[in-house]
Amino acid sequence: MNIFILEDDLLQQQKLERLIRNILARKKWLPRSIFKTAKPRLLLETVETTQGKNIYFLDIEIKNEEKKGLETARAIRKLDPYGIIIFVTTHSEFAPMTYRYKVSALEFIDKNEEDAAFQEQIEDCLAVLFNPANQLVAEEAFAFENKQTHFQVPFHTILYFETSEISHKVRLIGKNRISEFYATLDEIEKTDRRLFKCHRSFVINLANVESINRTENIVSFGDGIDCLISRRKTSTATQLMKEINQ
Repeated sequence: MNIFILEDDLLQQQKLERLIRNILARKKWLPRSIFKTAKPRLLLETVETTQGKNIYFLDIEIKNEEKKGLETARAIRKLDPYGIIIFVTTHSEFAPMTYRYKVSALEFIDKNEEDAAFQEQIEDCLAVLFNPANQLVAEEAFAFENKQTHFQVPFHTILYFETSEISHKVRLIGKNRISEFYATLDEIEKTDRRLFKCHRSFVINLANVESINRTENIVSFGDGIDCLISRRKTSTATQLMKEINQ
């Protein structure tokens, strides 16, 4: 199990490495290696010769290139399709762009978070790597796999899935990410009882629904995020929400 850090600010790089080492020591997790650098090319060259399961903590802006971290993540995906990618950055506004780069990032962590929240998020991400099955338990994660896709995200971050403009693809709308991958909404709905196809174009995470407007046929998730629901599905959705919250 290997940990990679890409960060061009030396103080930030040292802070993140120190935090990771402290978490590893406290949890008694033993990585094979920890590699840190400010140079994307050096990181990629090291990935090519590294064996085992990997987790990557990447800054997005490197040497004043705003999207260098995204480009590096895309290159990592070609070398390591199942590696765990986390962006540690001040550029959380780039989260919606990750699906264009096809990197399937597990998490976006804001460098400006308070120390306790920042540490908790880093620890949660490391737990994905050091879990014996290299994945979160079923109640905590959404994992999907078919011939074209291997995809995993924390379940609590999922708001809904929608059809994509690209044939045979769906788009995941999450609390901190937007991702696209090959699947159908019917396949998605079958993976977990908390997922419900409320409309021909949408599958919602019932656990994150704040309200259902029966007049306008809209499902709301808070923060101005919503999607459509078929009129004939509103009663079923309401009943299922009650059942999963019992």
